[in-house]
Amino acid sequence: MKHNEFSKSDGNITVVILAAGRASRMGREKLLLMLGEKPVIRHVVQSVRGAGLSDIVVVTNPRNEDLIRQVLDDQNIRIVCNPSYEQGLASSIAAGVAAVSSDAIALLLVQGDQPFVNAEMLRFLVADWRKDKADYVAASYDTVTTTPVLFGRPLFDEMAALEGDVGARSVLRNHNGRVIPFPAWHGIDLDTEDDYRRVLEVWQSTTNALSPGQKGSI
Repeated sequence: MKHNEFSKSDGNITVVILAAGRASRMGREKLLLMLGEKPVIRHVVQSVRGAGLSDIVVVTNPRNEDLIRQVLDDQNIRIVCNPSYEQGLASSIAAGVAAVSSDAIALLLVQGDQPFVNAEMLRFLVADWRKDKADYVAASYDTVTTTPVLFGRPLFDEMAALEGDVGARSVLRNHNGRVIPFPAWHGIDLDTEDDYRRVLEVWQSTTNALSPGQKGSI
């Protein structure tokens, strides 16, 4: 098996990228904000593809669907529009679960506004889960457990039944899994203009530290 390609004989994994948030605190479409030469959502999708994961679902809302299709038109992904996005995050998770491939043995849940979640992190999570196929394997930053999270198929029904503006933490509490700590800056997300300024600062400092050939791998 190549270092950047997971064998299908090990079972397919569908990646669900959540991109249907209301962005009410930002006041503009945060996933289309530029980071370097690409919008945030494109960085996230390319990190997933760089991890050797090719079955990718992006969950959008009716307001941003067309724009996200435009910036991802060459990425060979599936886009699912969640018309119930205003009911909260759980509705987008449910929409993603409904779109998981029938042969998938696991779902990797990724947030579209975490541009520093890179391919190396995703490969590590998948490889760790494949050791014994735990109920889940989740990332953590400064002891906060959050996305990305890899869920085994036995948890899909519970995820699909989530309601309200909540994530999947209740699912994690109900099951035995593992948490993998990563440096805190990898978990930075985008909710406000201050967050965006911080992301730009981190991006600048990390890209300056890399050689030209490495700058697409953050």
